[in-house]
Amino acid sequence: MEIVLASGSPRRREILKRAGVTFRVIPSEATEELTESELADPSKAARTLADRKAGSVVQLLLAVPRPLNQPVAVIGADTMVVKDGRIFGKPRSLEEGTHMLQQLQGATHQVITGVSVWMLSPDEEGHVSIARRAFSETSEVTFKPLSSQEIADYLACGESFDKAGAYAIQGEGAKLVAGYEGDYDNIVGLPVSTLLHLVPALAE
Repeated sequence: MEIVLASGSPRRREILKRAGVTFRVIPSEATEELTESELADPSKAARTLADRKAGSVVQLLLAVPRPLNQPVAVIGADTMVVKDGRIFGKPRSLEEGTHMLQQLQGATHQVITGVSVWMLSPDEEGHVSIARRAFSETSEVTFKPLSSQEIADYLACGESFDKAGAYAIQGEGAKLVAGYEGDYDNIVGLPVSTLLHLVPALAE
């Protein structure tokens, strides 16, 4: 079976490699915009985006003229930082990153990763059947109390701007964290233990 990661995230690539999964990458170009009703449930929102990302790559694979000659699994994922029901996305400016970290400092927030796996199974005549499974996992992260200078110094290191919540726990952002509960890989971007438990074919 061929495995495709529908994400350009180097963090997700590293997590999958460390788990011993062989895969190739086709980054999704799906939109990450959500409606207000979708944003009302962060876990569902994360699953929706993961599903959208995987689905867009499935469409690309099915659009290729040559038929699939083996089963293919496409993995999509989306990670959200949530505090008091509010979703913190990727900061679009220094000011937005500052505001996010000011809201997160000295408090506990949730990190939710939605995962969607599409299984494509071709038959001898080239027809493809599709199965799909989606789930989300939640971890909790508690930040230390942070001064304005500490926030400014962290943002100056430059790793915030493609990270939900404006920090990377696996990087310099670890210095902001007082502790966490749950799956560390989930906080980084992919709950690989749960993924391989729910879809064991990925590890075969």
